[in-house]
Amino acid sequence: MFSDTAIIIINVTSVAFLFIILLVLAAATRMKGGGGWAALILVFTTVPAYITNFSRDFLPDYFMISFCFVGSLNALCMPALWLFTRTQLDKSFHLTARSVLHCIPALISFGALIIYFAPLSAEQVEADRIFMKEGGENLPAIINDIILFGQFFVYYFFIFRYIHKRKKELQDNFSDSDYLETVWVPRFQILFFALFFIVFIAYVIDPRTDAWLIQILNLIAMAYLVYCVIRHSTGAYINRLPDIAKETDDENAIAGGKNAASHISTSNSAGTMSVEQMKEICGNVTAYLQQTERYKDKDLSITTLALETGIHHKKISTAINGYLHKNFFELINAMRVEEAKRLLCALNTADYTIESVYSACGFQSRSSFFITFKKFEKTSPMQWLKEGRDIR
Repeated sequence: MFSDTAIIIINVTSVAFLFIILLVLAAATRMKGGGGWAALILVFTTVPAYITNFSRDFLPDYFMISFCFVGSLNALCMPALWLFTRTQLDKSFHLTARSVLHCIPALISFGALIIYFAPLSAEQVEADRIFMKEGGENLPAIINDIILFGQFFVYYFFIFRYIHKRKKELQDNFSDSDYLETVWVPRFQILFFALFFIVFIAYVIDPRTDAWLIQILNLIAMAYLVYCVIRHSTGAYINRLPDIAKETDDENAIAGGKNAASHISTSNSAGTMSVEQMKEICGNVTAYLQQTERYKDKDLSITTLALETGIHHKKISTAINGYLHKNFFELINAMRVEEAKRLLCALNTADYTIESVYSACGFQSRSSFFITFKKFEKTSPMQWLKEGRDIR
């Protein structure tokens, strides 16, 4: 489809662009808050594939070396995506000795390459390179393809399942505006899944699309990843979450291990609650929040509130959802917005400014204040004040 010159330009440009955005990522994040994992995905699981495809077509002397190199690294792409997702959405997650099991497929691929190429003469290696350049697939390449595409479907099953399970927990512990700082993670995974699936279909139709299509689509995914890691401080929000015991461990499930973590007790679960019980809990919780003004605390969580009120957090969540038909932070944000409206009305007689109001009400940032205020009032704080609306 493309000439040799076009393929060279695509590959060289892709590698150069990846290293440029890697430098931007390093400067902006200092490899913290997911920056290190993003760099791993960005370079070490993608660039080797470009180099191998390039050497296969244009640098025959380096073909075998680069081919073995990519076999040990591109199979780490899916595990890296899985571990990256865990680091972004679970503050308690950390690498363990069991995490090394994710490297086994890469080692298998690398071993197959060594076993295959070790006994071959230089002439046989060159014949093999020409065979692959013309569209053929040798045994190590087939094994690597099976591992890579097999991992794609297996890991993404666990990634999407994990994101789905975490969604409610994150929504219960974050305000809506804070939660928006985490939604880029599933969006990126959906984008990467879609682009990788396109690559998978194209590769099945014509294996030589790996010389240009992967590079083009990967640039889109990696540019979006770097933008999101720099733009959103997901780690800062996740670290505000209380430590919550997990009932399952998906990493162990993928790696084939057994979950040794103790299961969370369900003796205090909400169970079935009557309308009267939910009404009473909502009344007690609302009264406590108003009397103590705890809703102004930026770090307030449903778990913290449960400890302070003596009401189990599952009961609080069930009562608020069942009786008030909203989640915990929708209730908190409603109180914060009402307090913000009161302070906005007092701007002419107090030392408050628009910028200071959000902090006094418990919002994490100016942007989260504006997002939440507009959600409840259908207009911005400044426009609401300009229109001279009264507190309802």
